[in-house]
Amino acid sequence: MVKVPPQVRQLKGFEELRRFRNHVRDSYNSWKHRTVSRVNRLKESQLMEFIKQDYKLTESQKKELYESIINQSAASIDLENFNNDAPLVSIVIINRNGLKYLKRLFDDFVEKIQYPAYEIIVVDNASQDESLPFLEDVSESLPLKIIKNTENVSFSRSNNQAAEIAKGEYLLLLNNDVEPTYGWLNQMMKSALQSDDVGAVGAKLVYPDCSGSRYNRRNSYKVQHTGIAFREEDGFIKPYNRGNGEVFQVKDEQDEPRAAVTAAALLVAKDKYFQVDGLDEGYVYGYEDVDFCLKLIQKGYRNIYSPKIKLFREKWGKWLRRELLMDKLNCNQLLSSKPLKVAFVVTETGENSSAGDYFTAMSLGKSFQKFGWEIDYLSRTESEDWYKVDRDVDVLISLLDAYDIRKIRSKNNLLIKLAWPRNWLSRWISHPDFMDFDLVMATSETACRYIEGKTGMKTDLLPLATDPETFNPLVEGNEKWECDYCFTGSYWKDPREIVDIVDPESLPYTFKLFGKNWDEFEKLKDYYEGFVNYQDMPKVYRSTKIVVDDANRVTKEYGSVNSRVFDAIASGVLVVTNGDLGAEETFKGILPVYKSKEELKELLDCYLSHEEERKSKINELQEFVLSQHTYDQRAEKIKSCLESYILKRKMAIKIPAPNWDEVEEWGDYYLALGLKKELEKGDCEVILQVLPEWDGDGDARCDTVLVLRGLSRYQPKEQHFNIMWNISHPDEVTIEEYNQYQHIFIASQFWAEEIAQKVDVPVEAMLQCTDPELFYPDHDDKYKHDLLFVGNSRGVHRKIIKDLLPTEEDLAVYGAGWEGLIDKKYIKGEHIPNNELRKAYSSCKILLCDHWDDMREKGFISNRLFDGVAASAFVVSDHVKGVEDIFGDNLVTYANPKELKLLVEKYLNNETERKEKSEADKKITINKFTYKNRAEQILQIINSNN
Repeated sequence: MVKVPPQVRQLKGFEELRRFRNHVRDSYNSWKHRTVSRVNRLKESQLMEFIKQDYKLTESQKKELYESIINQSAASIDLENFNNDAPLVSIVIINRNGLKYLKRLFDDFVEKIQYPAYEIIVVDNASQDESLPFLEDVSESLPLKIIKNTENVSFSRSNNQAAEIAKGEYLLLLNNDVEPTYGWLNQMMKSALQSDDVGAVGAKLVYPDCSGSRYNRRNSYKVQHTGIAFREEDGFIKPYNRGNGEVFQVKDEQDEPRAAVTAAALLVAKDKYFQVDGLDEGYVYGYEDVDFCLKLIQKGYRNIYSPKIKLFREKWGKWLRRELLMDKLNCNQLLSSKPLKVAFVVTETGENSSAGDYFTAMSLGKSFQKFGWEIDYLSRTESEDWYKVDRDVDVLISLLDAYDIRKIRSKNNLLIKLAWPRNWLSRWISHPDFMDFDLVMATSETACRYIEGKTGMKTDLLPLATDPETFNPLVEGNEKWECDYCFTGSYWKDPREIVDIVDPESLPYTFKLFGKNWDEFEKLKDYYEGFVNYQDMPKVYRSTKIVVDDANRVTKEYGSVNSRVFDAIASGVLVVTNGDLGAEETFKGILPVYKSKEELKELLDCYLSHEEERKSKINELQEFVLSQHTYDQRAEKIKSCLESYILKRKMAIKIPAPNWDEVEEWGDYYLALGLKKELEKGDCEVILQVLPEWDGDGDARCDTVLVLRGLSRYQPKEQHFNIMWNISHPDEVTIEEYNQYQHIFIASQFWAEEIAQKVDVPVEAMLQCTDPELFYPDHDDKYKHDLLFVGNSRGVHRKIIKDLLPTEEDLAVYGAGWEGLIDKKYIKGEHIPNNELRKAYSSCKILLCDHWDDMREKGFISNRLFDGVAASAFVVSDHVKGVEDIFGDNLVTYANPKELKLLVEKYLNNETERKEKSEADKKITINKFTYKNRAEQILQIINSNN
């Protein structure tokens, strides 16, 4: 890899060029990979279709498979004997025109059941075949009752009907199309009676002959169900049958916990059935059993899958999203069949790698594996397309700023994205996608403060660390690497202090240098030992007495400590460093520090000539590192942060900006940022989505969606609690649209009261607001004007500008689209950055504010008014319905052009009154109209609807 000289890096435009290069390269790789993948999928699908067409079991093969399953089942059964005191079981069967299934089920029912105490309740839903006469005949020889419905009622209602008249202590829900094997109910009752905390008991289901089926013709006599698990799909958490399509075989047939089991064969104590109110009749033949089992789990019961039992054959969204990831995090494998999988974004992999990010990822990954998690790598140099993230990856940890997470393609919409900047912090936060990370961690306290200060994103402390199983004093050194002191690290055409500071000739001690490219320095050639693979680094450390650390310039100012420091100390070797900030923050001042060539010489001479002092310092440092700085401890910290993130409420805020490239030109974006900051202080994670992202599955992890309704309409998704905040253009919103939401906020008291009388959902007023941490008095002569207007023209005259012009006053207009509409002498710029607006507002004598016609008539007060008065601006505005109810007579408004000009003249010459009114307006705004107030209002609604 070619390294760019530092003088080139400092050239103007270098970073933009670098980002463009990365974008082009990544886009090409992604295109290439997708093209190849499509071709391969086409070939694979053609091959599979050919195989499917050719696949057909003969009648003798079917018979052989069927008998094999029966024989294996019988051989695996250790039949539990029950006497006449056994608990009565009520077997509930739902039927509609299922005569052929009933005949098969009852053909040898008594012989297969073996259980002594049962009754049968068949709920017939208006069958038109001969089911009822057949059941009447069966009732003469079996304890069978019939509930005769005159219509086809739901599966849930049918089972609840039977449960209400059942006499048994246990209920067994059984499909009419199953064919039980010998001793099946004995096995189910044995599992149910093992402890009081057993909820539902389910069975292994096996496909029958499916040769005539369109979808399952290849599944004849294969496993259909070994319990139910969950996965994210199309924005929903959906259940699926574990084991579906697997070859039937008898393995270690022990009962296993499951999230849910199918109602095709489900046994449960009747009292527990009614504890959770039976099957939810809101479902119509779909997911009733899953819902029922989840209710049992919430009550504290365990659902059991018993593999010895063989038979042929979205209100949970928020809870499941959270519990599915927690299940993976803790490797319970109850809701999911797989543990958590983590993918690291690294430069390269392999034993010959020289990339420090890979060594860090590898060591941390080893600690993750102790939890039972799976590990993978997305390598920049080796991956065909490192933006293609497999569906089974749950957590992505990026160690590279060049990785753009907005380009990720993954079918897992619950993917958690974690940034761990170890260097180049300014570069990391300059990328637009940085704000999209779910979690951010940094390697020093200073780095955490820097990131939080620049981005507002909460940043957790996660220094580098060591793996004491790899780096420890028990490792044997290598004679060829023996020396008194050494340095390990490479030279990448970027200045390193060690080149000037280390002076081996001036000390009577042996020195060796390990890494890449040091032969470029004449003074160091005699000490250069070349590059050493990472797996040999423990031997290097065990072959020296002192390791000299040279903190890299891109990490030193932030106090980040290099992994060599932790590894060498864990190996029982003393380290001296020039990273004074890191030594103070991370090592609490116990790590020896040098700041000059002379200080380095003094430290080396002191510790190499006084062995006891060196050993004492090593012991102190080693105890400190092993107690606080191992990758096992880092893994625990990340696990804790992931758990905290998973358990938090999550919200998507939909911004009507057309794309991310133009988002900073939209005021709604800054409104969303203000809400995000305050909501996250309230323990609610927030993602922002621009218009093209609204209808995708990127909000799958979210419980709540908040739509900033301006000009664009959103179609709410049923899996979310949907809130609209109608902030503008009220004429665009219909009653039907309002009714699609669960709660409505309207940025007008008047219009909220009007709409509340017309819709079927809760409505309340929530006016726009400001961020006092961003808008406060901050005078700047650059923006010193008598009159200031900030706003785009949108191709038409803005009311207040039209009413004012022409004017001889010092008017400054900032905004797009004004050319050709007003005299160019008034136009001072197209855009003021949001973090500069307070300076403009603070520095003018009068801030002009106006509203679009529908907003003015319906009482929608502009956010510019709140921002302006928060910055102590004196505001003159057109009159908005209801504005006097908020500001009284402190806010100056006008009714016509003549009055506007008189007010401007009056207040330009009356500084005292301007100041009095602006201070009164500011006090009102800061007390009642902040993002903090709005976040509290939103969270109150969310909490009340949990």
